[in-house]
Amino acid sequence: MFDKEYFGFINIDKPEGWTSHDVVAKLRGILKFKKIGHTGTLDPFATGVLPIALGAATRLIRFLGKNKAYIAELDLGFTTDTDDLTGEKLKDSNQALSREELEEKFSKMLGDFEQYPPLYSAKKINGKKLYELMREGEELDLSDIKPKKVHIKSIEIMEFDFPYAKINVECEEGTYIRSIARDVGAHLTSLRRTKSNDFDLRSSIELEDVIENNLDIEEFILEPKDCLSLPSFDFTRKEVIALQQGQKVYLENMKDFDLGLLKANNDDFHVQCVDEEQELIGLAKILKKGNNLELQPKVIFS
Repeated sequence: MFDKEYFGFINIDKPEGWTSHDVVAKLRGILKFKKIGHTGTLDPFATGVLPIALGAATRLIRFLGKNKAYIAELDLGFTTDTDDLTGEKLKDSNQALSREELEEKFSKMLGDFEQYPPLYSAKKINGKKLYELMREGEELDLSDIKPKKVHIKSIEIMEFDFPYAKINVECEEGTYIRSIARDVGAHLTSLRRTKSNDFDLRSSIELEDVIENNLDIEEFILEPKDCLSLPSFDFTRKEVIALQQGQKVYLENMKDFDLGLLKANNDDFHVQCVDEEQELIGLAKILKKGNNLELQPKVIFS
């Protein structure tokens, strides 16, 4: 169906100093292939997991999971205008926090949380990115922007010796770790993403190894169906043709499908469609029509 080297994901361990766009551009040049995209931005000073979609797999990015995990180091001594070590110092901490006091601050952020993005971020006001406005000399503060609902599963203090703190954060996409630091009167001194959706550091490869041709990159391309946290169902040749023609398919072979998944996802739940050779042919949305379940093709590969 597709050349394996051009259909799948590779998990890059992004080095410090590179933007996510830099990584994509470098890989595009190495692989001589234009259709490449990353699945979630990392700041230049940050390192860690940066999944890259190749070829038609770029159409699957929006269906990946939302879970992220980071290890961050904080300086609780002062804040900066960028909320990290790259910015200008704003103000010193008024007092030394204890570990217990820091844990209390973190506890108030858990679950669904209204978080203000950093002033130096890609968040837009009137169509312009915040960092662009700040660099143009606009005098903005957090009262000028709207908070965004994020979900933070856990914040664990791994090491603490004021003003130093090392934390492990598990959250959903859209959460700013820099904002977590800012909201406790600190700034980030390092940030490493250890997990993005179903990709983690164990399956990652060093960008330098790719650049220096120290490995066979084809051996590290991950099958799309192994990277999606979605149920997978087999379809006959006749059903595959129907899906590829944009037709709905009656889900007789899915009568035991958990309807709770539909409700939990606001009736917007997708499944992987696999042919008789166990090749991924695409994704489809499940529709409940009376007592029946139907499959509406969403992303189908021919």
